[in-house]
Amino acid sequence: MDGPLAFFVGGHGTPQEDLAFEEDLVSNRVASLPAVFVYRWRSPVLVLGYAQDQGALDLDSCSRLGVPVVRRLSGGTGVVHHRALALALALRADHAWAGDLRGLYDRFLRVLSRALDVPGSVRAAGAGPGEPRVPRSPICFEGHLAESLLLDGRKFVGCAQVRRRAAVMIHGTVLFGLDATLQAALYGVDAARIERAATAVPQLDRPDLPTRVASELAAALGLALAAPALRPPPGREALARYGDPHWTPVRLDGAVTRPGALPCHEP
Repeated sequence: MDGPLAFFVGGHGTPQEDLAFEEDLVSNRVASLPAVFVYRWRSPVLVLGYAQDQGALDLDSCSRLGVPVVRRLSGGTGVVHHRALALALALRADHAWAGDLRGLYDRFLRVLSRALDVPGSVRAAGAGPGEPRVPRSPICFEGHLAESLLLDGRKFVGCAQVRRRAAVMIHGTVLFGLDATLQAALYGVDAARIERAATAVPQLDRPDLPTRVASELAAALGLALAAPALRPPPGREALARYGDPHWTPVRLDGAVTRPGALPCHEP
């Protein structure tokens, strides 16, 4: 039987350290799973999906504006982490929730929606059967897929998953604020395009939200919630990846690194 839901808190180091710790979680290199990990960063960071083409960004603008660009393990497209909370749930691969991709989204978003308790928010319907597929936007919050929560037709929560042999991880980003002008500059698009697609819920920006979400997840999993603990330092192997230009296209010091090839193997 599973023990309590481990509860780790990040944001006290670099973005690369938090993302490397996510790799440790999904590789089952740290504390026993299941575990929930929450973090937010003091300044904007643009996080790409695992295989996303960085050519869709304006890297020079990212550098000029002091916004680092890093890559995460999960799929999907770019998220500007700015006045936002990131939440990750890692489960063993044989966990009852982990077997089905769509089922895990369903369970996670149901719990997250209950914890956020935003009146009027709805789950995005996604494309229906037989509907034509459209090219995917490089901007996560422009894609109103079924792994999204919307308010007044605009997205304020986006989710993605990563699956490995030992474990699976689902994570979501909740927007407390939206700087459409900044995002437009980073992606090289008009600010109106960002404003049409995304929104933010400032009232969610409160100190108790991480514990509230973690408590709801623990209850849904039928587990006790462990006391929150600062995430431990990530393993060297996971952290070393972020020295590669592919994984850090724009460094914390603003330097643009050379483009790298898309990954062709699991980390």
